[in-house]
Amino acid sequence: MITAHALTRSFGAVRALRGLDLEIARGEMFALIGPDGAGKTTFFRIVAGLLKPTSGTLTREANITFGMVPQRFGLYQDMTIDENLALRAQLYDVPKAEADARATQLLELVGMSPFRARLAGALSGGMKQKLALAAALLTRPDLLLLDEPTTGVDPLSRREFWRLLHQLHHDGLTIVVSTPYMDEAEYATRVGFLDRGRLAAIGTRTEIVAAFGRQLIEIRSSQRLDVRARLNAMSDVDDLSLFGTVLHARGSEDAAPGLVDRIRDALADIIEQDGVTEIQPSLEDVFVLRSEADEVAA
Repeated sequence: MITAHALTRSFGAVRALRGLDLEIARGEMFALIGPDGAGKTTFFRIVAGLLKPTSGTLTREANITFGMVPQRFGLYQDMTIDENLALRAQLYDVPKAEADARATQLLELVGMSPFRARLAGALSGGMKQKLALAAALLTRPDLLLLDEPTTGVDPLSRREFWRLLHQLHHDGLTIVVSTPYMDEAEYATRVGFLDRGRLAAIGTRTEIVAAFGRQLIEIRSSQRLDVRARLNAMSDVDDLSLFGTVLHARGSEDAAPGLVDRIRDALADIIEQDGVTEIQPSLEDVFVLRSEADEVAA
C-alpha cells in the first residue's frame, strides 16, 4: 500500500529522514516508534502529500483514499461536534443523508453521541482525539494515518483510543500510527523503530525482541547504590538502567553465558539469589540498544 525508498527531507543543515526503506501492506496496523525529533511527523506529512521529499520516492497504491489524525487537534474549536463533521462531509462531497448516518455511527463508536452539541474547544484532550478520529473516518478511507494520537492524553483515554483502533483494524482498515510510547506498539502487527531519521529496526514484536542478542538481568534490591557500584566494575555488564524499584543489567556483546550467576556471586552478601533473575527484553530495551549502536556508528 505504501512504499518508501531512500526517502529524504532536509531542513537547512538538519536532515529529518535519511535512508528510510519501508513497505507497508494493505491490512496492516503498522506502528512507527521513536523519540521527539526522530522524523515521525515528517514521514506522515510526506505520505499525506503535504511535503515533498528532496530525494528518493514514496508511492501509495493507486486510488487509495486516506484519513489523517494529526498530532495537533486541527478541527474548528468554535464549532460543535456535529458542525465539524457536517463541514468535513461537505468538503469531501459526502451526500448529506450518508454523512448524517455515518456521523451517528461513528459518534456511537467513539462514545461521543451525548456530546454532539458541545463545542470542540470545550472537549477534553481524549475527546478531541476521538472527534478527530471520527472526522478522519467519515469519508470511509482505505488507509488511516495517525501521528502520535495519544500524546498528552490521560492513560484511561489512551487505552480506550487504542481499543477503538484495534477494533477498526480487525474490521479491515489499514492503519499507520506513530507513537513515543513503547507499550502502545503491542497492538501493532509490525513495528518500526525510527531514530534520528533512520529505521533502526523493523518487524513483528517477536522478531525484534528475538534479535536483541544480549543477556538481561533484573536485580531487586533496596541497596541500589551498592549494586550499581559493584556491577559497574564488571566488564561484561555494559548498561545499568533503573526501572521503577528494580535495576536492569545488560550484558555486553561478548559476555559469556551465565551472566546471571556471576551477578549473583558479586551481590551474594547483600541480595538473596532470587532477587537476581534473567528476563526477556522489552521493546524499550531493544530500542535503547539499537539507538546506542547507531550513535556509535555515527
